[in-house]
Amino acid sequence: MTMTAAKWSLDEYHQMIAANILAGRQVELLNGEIVEMAPEGPEHAQTSTDAADYLRELLGNRALIRYPHASGLS
Repeated sequence: MTMTAAKWSLDEYHQMIAANILAGRQVELLNGEIVEMAPEGPEHAQTSTDAADYLRELLGNRALIRYPHASGLS
């Protein structure tokens, strides 16, 4: 028997969040799969901030550098 995992859309993922189905869980939607993620530690957060600051200095107005936190994209 072959098993295939269900793929979730962004809209379905947002509906699960709104219904509190995923409350209290550290999850992300990656390629249609809901994946449990470890919370970002302080070292990772600082490295991300430093990298974003460096790229902003290096590239100036030639590129938009966003802080790399998970967010709801649509």
